[in-house]
Amino acid sequence: MAKKLLTVLIVLFLANTAIAQNLQIKGVVKDLITNEVIGQVSITTQDQKYGTVSNDEGAFSLSSPESSKAITLTHLNYTTLSVDANKLPADGIFLMEPQQLMLDEIVIMGEPIQDVLNKLITTSMARFTAPLLLSTYYREFVKINDNYTKFADALIDYNARRKGKKLDTEVVVKQSRAAKLPGEDEENIDIVSPLDVRKAVEKDYNFAGIHNVLLDKKEYKKYDFLVKVQQGKEGQKTHSIIVQPKDDVQEALFEGTITYDPEQFLILNVDLSMAESHKKYIKERNFLIIKASLEDMEYKSAFKIVDDKYLLSFSSRNGTVHIRNKRTYNDNITFKSDLIVTNFTSDLSSFNKKERYKDKALYDHGSNYTENFWLKNNSLLLTKEEERIIKSIENKQ
Repeated sequence: MAKKLLTVLIVLFLANTAIAQNLQIKGVVKDLITNEVIGQVSITTQDQKYGTVSNDEGAFSLSSPESSKAITLTHLNYTTLSVDANKLPADGIFLMEPQQLMLDEIVIMGEPIQDVLNKLITTSMARFTAPLLLSTYYREFVKINDNYTKFADALIDYNARRKGKKLDTEVVVKQSRAAKLPGEDEENIDIVSPLDVRKAVEKDYNFAGIHNVLLDKKEYKKYDFLVKVQQGKEGQKTHSIIVQPKDDVQEALFEGTITYDPEQFLILNVDLSMAESHKKYIKERNFLIIKASLEDMEYKSAFKIVDDKYLLSFSSRNGTVHIRNKRTYNDNITFKSDLIVTNFTSDLSSFNKKERYKDKALYDHGSNYTENFWLKNNSLLLTKEEERIIKSIENKQ
């Protein structure tokens, strides 16, 4: 009896010790001036080893070691906010000050923009540390016309490694949950799906969005570019390549910005989406038994430098495809994925190659979890609307 009691006490002690080692910080990020919520804010520990991202409602939940002395909130449009872990706002509201630019000028580039883009990609890819194990939270949504039909999210480890000049990734799904409605034609949906959980990190590490939009087949000739230098009140400078489609090009084209550090020549942020002004030029393409047209597409990604390591921080894909044939299909299918890197390490000992995930879709992994991981592990919190969508799908299964 005494031995059993001693065992119980030891277990309880270890459990309490483990809990004590974790610091859980929850809050909502808002604009100091307008009081509007701010999405896609990077929230990290001061050493940037643990991090998460605020959702579209500005909400976040950050878990880190108790030894963390401060957290840092960063966003390209706002002044970096550092908050003492012992002096957190009582109401959980973190107010960020809009970036006051000391300098906002047009840059005259001395070389063609395609050369600048290629150099940025080459320099950035060369700085990626590999091999490197990235712990991530990943999720996918699928909507057909006005109804959401699929949802899946997971904790996923990506083993990023060099493969020639590019980076390749191996994937292990640690925990997952999935919900989908019956009756979908998986084959036809897969034809038009841009989502591949195995390639989610790899595409950003190799800057596939910039290649596909601007550099493939000399697409850059169809765009106008403006490069601006911005300097915040703290003295930090960034350059932004502003991308606009030419008015006289009658094709479905993109618009957006590519922001980079001019000193280290590293890409910090990519935000490209189909230009509303050129959607009228969208055309159909033939895919086996169906015809399809890309109605909308958005690429977003953010990068950071931690301990001289250049890392992916956040990534998002959002696209809509219209498919049809003579008898069965006349549907708009929307795909959305989000990924945040919550932790990283150069120690690959915990990565079990025997557990590598080989399927394209995360939904195929099903629901396999031992805890509500989506509420922990620095996951991207669901908005109220997203929670409603998931419950709706689960109730219809």
